[in-house]
Amino acid sequence: MITFKYSLVSKLIYRYANVPLTLFLLLYMVSSFAYMFRDWFYVFPFLLNLIIIIALNRYYLRTYKFFPFRIDINNEKIICSDYFKKSKQIEITIIDIDEIEGGILSGTPAKPIYIHDGKNDVIVGISPHLRNSNKLITIILSNISKPLYDEVLKGMQELGNPKASKDKKKARH
Repeated sequence: MITFKYSLVSKLIYRYANVPLTLFLLLYMVSSFAYMFRDWFYVFPFLLNLIIIIALNRYYLRTYKFFPFRIDINNEKIICSDYFKKSKQIEITIIDIDEIEGGILSGTPAKPIYIHDGKNDVIVGISPHLRNSNKLITIILSNISKPLYDEVLKGMQELGNPKASKDKKKARH
């Protein structure tokens, strides 16, 4: 088994950065709320802070749900552990993976890759900030089913060929 983990700094940011940010934004939101009764235009900072707090915490709740901070893998299975909820552990047989999307596979290298296990209906997220994430993706791609591999490869080839993706868009319209 090969183990992949996030660095300590990445782990702290992905787990706890929303707490001080939310508190800071709440202070601004409360002050905007108080001044809103004096001047009407303070409603805009209030709403902006509210929207940012909601979006930020939705992102972190999604991270807590889908992103393991430790991934053990061999050629047959993936064991995901060290979620925000410590007791949670997911085991995925690589051959049961029926969908891989996002990240470098869809042309956005800064976004995470999501792996779906169709047998257990489980989604696991892999951030590009994971140490040696490319090696992990290589191991997964080399062991998934041939039809899924061909589908992922076709999608990546279409990204590399802008003319093909434009033709595909024209065909849909």
